[in-house]
Parts: sequence; C-alpha cells; structure tokens
Amino acid sequence: MYNTVKILSILTFFALTQADVHHHTACNTVGSLKGIVDSVTELVDLARERISTLEDVFSTTTLQQTFPPIVNDKQNRSFQQSLYVTQTTEQKPPLPEDCASIYQQQLNRTSGVYSIQPRFLNQSIYVFCDMETSGGGWTLIQRRGDFGKPFENFYRSWVEYKNGFGNLTQEFWLGNDIIFSLTNQDNMVLRVDLEDFKGSRKYAEYDEFLVRSERELYKMSYKTYKGDAGNSLAHHNNMMFSTKDKDNDNYKDSCAQTYKGGWWYNA
Repeated sequence: MYNTVKILSILTFFALTQADVHHHTACNTVGSLKGIVDSVTELVDLARERISTLEDVFSTTTLQQTFPPIVNDKQNRSFQQSLYVTQTTEQKPPLPEDCASIYQQQLNRTSGVYSIQPRFLNQSIYVFCDMETSGGGWTLIQRRGDFGKPFENFYRSWVEYKNGFGNLTQEFWLGNDIIFSLTNQDNMVLRVDLEDFKGSRKYAEYDEFLVRSERELYKMSYKTYKGDAGNSLAHHNNMMFSTKDKDNDNYKDSCAQTYKGGWWYNA
C-alpha cells in the first residue's frame, strides 16, 4: 500500500528529465481515450492562456508583474515569482523549459535553484535542478529528508498539493499543476533516489512518466522500470492522486489520511 523503503529513508529525491527517445502507446479503452481528450483540452486551454499573456507583454513598453509565491507555509518560507519585461534593443531569449534544457544548452551545470518556464505555464517558476546525478539535468519535483527543524508538513490539502509547498533548498512538493505541465511537454523519465541512515543509496527510474490534468485527478502512469530500489510504483501505476480532503484510492478508508500525505495511492 505504501513504499516502506521511503518510510525508512532519511533522504528521498523525486526528479524528472527528458528521455532520449519518444514512444507512443495506443489506449484501447473508451475511458483512456476520454482521458487523453481531457488532457489535450486542458493543454490547449493552457496554451491559449500563455499566448494571451505573451500578447499583453509584447504590446507594452515597460511591464513589471509580480506573481504569488509558489510556496508559502506556516514558517513564512517562500519563493517569490516575478516577471520583468522592459524595452531593449535585443529580444531576450526565452527561459528554458526544464533543467534538462539548461544542462543540454550548457547554460549552467551546477546544482541549485533556477528559473524555468514550462511550455504550458503562462509564467516562470523556480525549481531545483540536480546537475550531477546520473548525467545531470534533473528537475526535482519532491525532496524529503533530514534538514533539521522545523520539519516540512506533507499532510496537506488538494489545493496545496496542486500549487506546491515547502522550501526548494530543503523539503518540498513542486506542485501537481507544474508536474502536469512538465510531463506533458516532452517524454519524461522519473528518477527516485533513496538514502538510508547508514548512507546506503538506491535508485529507481520510470520511463514515459506522465501525470494527467486536474480534470483527471492528476492520474499517473509510466511504462518501464529499472533500478535497484525495487519497483515501488508498480501497485500505483494508473492511479489518481489523493490527499487528506480528496480520497481517490481504491481502499475503503483514506490512505492519504492514514499515511499523512498526498500520493497516487491504490489500496
């Protein structure tokens, strides 16, 4: 029902990077086809929003717009997102879409916090890029570990998991809307790195990792697994996301309430 290795670990990373090869699979059920249509519809809506935003930007000589924080918890730790546009003689190049793009373009190969703009978001965001693990270029979507007190609270609501929370340099959840955008702009690989109290490390990689839109309750799927940590997502493949206030699992009770955190629980 839950990844016991993850419970025992003191350091857990979940990261995404672009796959080298694109694969296409056929869905053979009406439900799956409807899900694809829903995701495409939401992607089109997001693209239209971004086009509208860009039109507003390019029609203005000088613009400064500040967006809400991507994370904001009880300790008032926050990351502020800002977009600054001003008239220049040369047009600034667009921001990279993810950490893999930063690495591939050799813009920077040092792990840390970077600004990116995923294809289907109409604003830039901050993410933590791992430029060292397994070739580099990984966009972290979750990190849990022992960073001292106060500890991050992962027993959060649907809206909080949707928008993201935490501290990008410590523990955090990037946000389901952002994960949806990242996994739909390219063929992605999910990597999970685990480290126990003795410093022993294990990993798992999932090819064609995809998270669908909120309309489909952020349904998660992947195609293949490799690694030495065990396939802990096998029981959770094709499941919807659940939180303490929105139970989408197949268990008679709420797994999110039982295990005090949001996840793609099954039963």
